[in-house]
Amino acid sequence: MTDQPPTQQPPPVPGPTPGYPPYPPYAYPPPVNMYAILALVFGAMVFPPLGIYFGNKAKKQIAQSGERGVELATAGLVVGWIFTAIYGLFVLVWCGFVGTMIVGSTAGS
Repeated sequence: MTDQPPTQQPPPVPGPTPGYPPYPPYAYPPPVNMYAILALVFGAMVFPPLGIYFGNKAKKQIAQSGERGVELATAGLVVGWIFTAIYGLFVLVWCGFVGTMIVGSTAGS
């Protein structure tokens, strides 16, 4: 007989713990609708009427596809309408101011 060292058995592979079911597979959430993101960005920072447009389009797409982002689309709509109204009032006041300046300068001649 040859002198060989004793062989060791590999450690047992851990299996599922008795009494507990295995974890279910992780379900990834659906993606966020890109138009909803654009609605908030355009409505708050760039050009509010585009925020209104993208918000409406996003809500329609989300209803059909089941994507996430209805809150972003709603926020983009609300902010878009508010900023559009503020900009509209600003333009009206500015036009009234410029109009009175023009009328006032020609009346004194």
